[in-house]
Amino acid sequence: MPQVAVLTAEEARARLRQEMEPDTFAHAERAADLARQLAEIHGVDPDRAELAGLLHDIADRYSERELAIRADRYGISVSLTEARVPKLLHAKVGAEILRREWGITDEELLDAVREHITGGVRMSPLSKVTFVADKLEPGRDRYYGGLDDTREAARVDLDEAMLQLYAWRTDDLVRNNRPVDDALVAARNRLIDRMIARRR
Repeated sequence: MPQVAVLTAEEARARLRQEMEPDTFAHAERAADLARQLAEIHGVDPDRAELAGLLHDIADRYSERELAIRADRYGISVSLTEARVPKLLHAKVGAEILRREWGITDEELLDAVREHITGGVRMSPLSKVTFVADKLEPGRDRYYGGLDDTREAARVDLDEAMLQLYAWRTDDLVRNNRPVDDALVAARNRLIDRMIARRR
C-alpha cells in the first residue's frame, strides 16, 4: 500500500518558490492543477497527484554537467541517450533529491517524478497522471499545437492519452534528428501490449 505523502502542497509551494526558476514554477503549478483534475476523474488521490505535479521538475534548474555529477553521486544508471542528452536525467535526479534532501519516502510519488519524461514499463496511476499532466498543461500550447484531442482523451482514458503522447514525442524527436531514449520505446511498447490485452 503506498505511503501517504507527509508534505502538503502548500509546504511544497513555499519551498519550490525558492528553489525553482519562475517559469519552471509556473509550469509546475499548471501541471499540478491538471494532475489534480485528472486524479479526481480517474480515482487517484488528488492530494498526492497535485504534489507530484508540483515536484516533478525539482531538478530542472541544474545544468547538464551538474545533472551528470549528481547522477554519478547518487549511483543512478545512465542510458546511452541520457549520456548524450544529460537534461533527460533531471527526472531521475529529481527523485533522488526529493528522497535525500526533502525526506520524501513515498515510493509511488518518487516513481511518478522519476518517470515523468519517458514513462515506465510498470507505471502506477499516479505516474500516469503526472506524465500526462506534465505534457498537457495549458502552457504547453505556447510551444506545441494540436494537444486538445489528447486532452479530451486524457479525461476518458489515461492509457490512450499516453499512447498519443508517446507517438507525438517520438515523431518530434525523429523529425529533429534527435535520439529516442530506450526507456521511452520500452514504455510505449509495454503500454501497447497492455492495451491489446485489455481489448481481448
